[in-house]
Amino acid sequence: MKQMRQPEIISVSRSWVLIGCLLQVLAGCGSAAVPAATGGTQAPGTIDLNQAAPRDTLAGGGGSGTVAFNGKVYHFAIGGLGVDGSAVAILATTGEVYRLDNIAQFPGTYRQANADAPRPSQDSSGLFIQNEHGVVIHLEAPPQGQVPALHDDAVRVILD
Repeated sequence: MKQMRQPEIISVSRSWVLIGCLLQVLAGCGSAAVPAATGGTQAPGTIDLNQAAPRDTLAGGGGSGTVAFNGKVYHFAIGGLGVDGSAVAILATTGEVYRLDNIAQFPGTYRQANADAPRPSQDSSGLFIQNEHGVVIHLEAPPQGQVPALHDDAVRVILD
């Protein structure tokens, strides 16, 4: 009988060691720095839209903004294409930029982002727009307002 209990004790102690290792592995999995909802994409830039006097105006009504990327601040003009696009172009707000590897990808025509565009896990409200280069901008709702949906309209961004 003693011989049978000895393997059981070893087996139980091995189980506890295995369970302890498994718990450490699982604890490491829960501390990811990138939210899962972003698809592994962190925002490489931030946007300030119409927070200062316009530097340039595009046809269709518009405004100006800055994008901070890789330690530099770039100025841009933004214009609306269509009624909803014009409403977005004059919005005073802030936001984040995703899928931007090079500042040359930032200018373009932005439309309502498709379903696979990255969404921050903390806040998926606001407006997500995407250009032909795959760059995604998340515009937050202003403190006392809403962000219009683009539907079939667009906004055009040009670097100054």
